[in-house]
Amino acid sequence: MFSLRRETDYALRLLKTLSTAPKGRASLMTVSNQTGISFLFLQKIARKLRLAGLIKSTKGVAGGYELKIKPNKLSLKYIISVVEGGCALWSCCEGGGGCAQEKCGIRKRAKTVNKKVLKFLTDVKLSDF
Repeated sequence: MFSLRRETDYALRLLKTLSTAPKGRASLMTVSNQTGISFLFLQKIARKLRLAGLIKSTKGVAGGYELKIKPNKLSLKYIISVVEGGCALWSCCEGGGGCAQEKCGIRKRAKTVNKKVLKFLTDVKLSDF
């Protein structure tokens, strides 16, 4: 079965919660209470998203996290790439990755399928959830 890591699922939930938060900002504790995701795990995810420039944090009583990119501009492919460290169905289709088998028999079709899946993931935006 093909599936994304739990961290990616939770990152998507965090981003969606922030996109619909009152005043566009929410604390991780609030997100944790709303989603049931561990506060400590959310901290790890938020750090990754912050370093990638997807969210920003503000300290203080009225502080919290907020999106830096509009939900209709943030693609599912980009979110997956940030959290997973890349986005491809086959490693030989990703960036500079190479295939260990010179004549694997599926490379051409794999690249075509990968290209279509990535196009779809690029077209799906955070605002679509």
